[in-house]
Amino acid sequence: MKRKFIVIILCIAILSACAGIFVGCNSQEVITVSGSSSVTPLMEVLAAEYEKSHDVRIVVNMSSSGEGISDTQNGLNDFGMSSRALKAGEEGLEGVTLCMDGIALVVGKDCAVTDVKKTDVKALFENGTPIPGTSITAGIGRDTSSGTRGAFDELMGIEGSYHQNIATLAETGNVIEAIQGTVNSLGYISYGSLSNAVKAVTLDGIACTYYNIINNVYSLQRPFVIVLKEGKTLSDAAKGFYDYIMSDEAQEVIAREGYISIK
Repeated sequence: MKRKFIVIILCIAILSACAGIFVGCNSQEVITVSGSSSVTPLMEVLAAEYEKSHDVRIVVNMSSSGEGISDTQNGLNDFGMSSRALKAGEEGLEGVTLCMDGIALVVGKDCAVTDVKKTDVKALFENGTPIPGTSITAGIGRDTSSGTRGAFDELMGIEGSYHQNIATLAETGNVIEAIQGTVNSLGYISYGSLSNAVKAVTLDGIACTYYNIINNVYSLQRPFVIVLKEGKTLSDAAKGFYDYIMSDEAQEVIAREGYISIK
């Protein structure tokens, strides 16, 4: 009987300890950031760095700049991510520049094209016109909710819809996958997302490089923006993370990851 009583006491102690651990896990604060697929890889790195020394969990939901802005307006995140500056009609929001980025024009690794002209790229996306003297007959862009597309169209002077032969995809990774292995397509992605999977071409003889972006030589560049809702007070946890990503420490991480620090 005494042994049975001891066993019961031990079981209660174990259950209590487990319950304490469970409650402790549930009490961990969650920070939600959502938006641009171009900004997402960088935000995930910043989140991982911050979580190393803070008892929070940061959820980074990848979608598009448009959805990140909409989520912020509707209170569905702590703050949003956009790969373009806010537009005049997007009221009730504040956009704060996190860093700068370029928009790289990319082709398949086996494509012989190394340089394109801005006027020809514009004609390709607007009218479906093949780029003269090259194998490029098709374009691959982003859908209308994409901040990268918004910035690309504005910088290229493209108005209205793309030509019907231009494929429009939801995310940066989709564009990279579609460009791989082709020799007749040209697309655009974030400079920070460049990899060996695709080849960047020069625009009017100017390469999309860190030096050319930071010195305003390369024309296709835009900000990565943190989107805040005006009048909304961030929780202590979210404010801590926000202050971190705007700090000199985070800017060193940003530069290390290949993006253009603003400090």
